[in-house]
Amino acid sequence: MQAAGGLKLTLTSPTRDARLARFAQVVLDDDSGEGTSLVTDSRGRLRYRLPDGQHRVRVLGGEETQFLVEDGRWTAVRIALR
Repeated sequence: MQAAGGLKLTLTSPTRDARLARFAQVVLDDDSGEGTSLVTDSRGRLRYRLPDGQHRVRVLGGEETQFLVEDGRWTAVRIALR
């Protein structure tokens, strides 16, 4: 499967101190249940190419969010950390 689009993830911190979002561990799961561990950049952002379909993103120690990649497009997901 060719992946033209994917996930554009942004983590936001509840305060002006963005240490929670910097280099945060993130796990991506697809329909098969396979998980891929990734790390955000120093600004709490992550881009990752994915095939079309339903996916889940989970911030370790935080929330889980489902999202859909379709038509080879990038899907923007924003998660507010607590």
